[in-house]
Amino acid sequence: MEAHRERLLAQMSRLQLVCWPWAGPVALEERGPDMTQYHVIHNWLWLGAVESLDQAAELTRLPAGFDQDGYKILCKPLLSGDYPLHPLG
Repeated sequence: MEAHRERLLAQMSRLQLVCWPWAGPVALEERGPDMTQYHVIHNWLWLGAVESLDQAAELTRLPAGFDQDGYKILCKPLLSGDYPLHPLG
C-alpha cells in the first residue's frame, strides 16, 4: 500500500502548478537581429506582443479563464532566466 501511495504522490507532484512569482504583469523581451518584441504575460496568461515597453504597459486586459497549454508553453521561458523580464505593475 505504501508503494502505491508513493507512486500516486509522485504522479500528482508532476501536476502541481507554479504560482505566479511576480507582483503583476511582466514583459518577456525577445530579441532578433532585426527586431525586439515584448511578450506581455500576467498570471500565466499571454496578453499580446508589442514593440516597446510603453506599449507593453498598456496591455492590461486579462483573458477569462486559465489556459493550461499557455501555462506549459510560458513556464520554461519565464522561469529559465534565459530572457530579460521587465516588471510592468
